[in-house]
Amino acid sequence: MKNSHETGLALLLLGTALLLVQVLPARCWPDNPRLLAIFAHPVKGEAAAEGLAWREWQDHGAATRMALRASRPQLDAPQP
Repeated sequence: MKNSHETGLALLLLGTALLLVQVLPARCWPDNPRLLAIFAHPVKGEAAAEGLAWREWQDHGAATRMALRASRPQLDAPQP
């Protein structure tokens, strides 16, 4: 492999980080609300509207699939 030394180093760093997370006691880590506040920034304006439109489109797609699945006749159901 061309960049195997870089891959090996990345895996070594990942493994070290995972071991560190397991070894440190819980008091060293912030609670969930504070941790989420660090990474979660409120989205405003056009980006928020795009996100909402995407979620609505996903919900519509899921509802359509469920409706189509419900209206499909069951093959193993006895026919009258």
